[in-house]
Amino acid sequence: MSELPSGTVTFLFTDIEGSTRLWQDHPDAMRNALARHDELVRAAIFANGGHLVKTTGDGAHAVFVAASDAVDAAVAFQVALADGVRRRAGGVRRGGTRDR
Repeated sequence: MSELPSGTVTFLFTDIEGSTRLWQDHPDAMRNALARHDELVRAAIFANGGHLVKTTGDGAHAVFVAASDAVDAAVAFQVALADGVRRRAGGVRRGGTRDR
């Protein structure tokens, strides 16, 4: 994994809305939807200069140096998902980082 950016950065989080219930009601469809989510979100992040920090079950956490790149990735991801996967973007946040 490449070194993550530091300083003032922008975070992008994704989440499949209602995934717990969807897994209960439609497990086969959710396996496919999650695989598609992961494929599309990675493509949008990397195509816009972002770094994937981690995936979280049905979501992703990415970091970008430029806020505009995070927004471009979020929009690209939403457009790619227009084929029917129901989701919401958790948000884009800009601010400083600190090492733990």
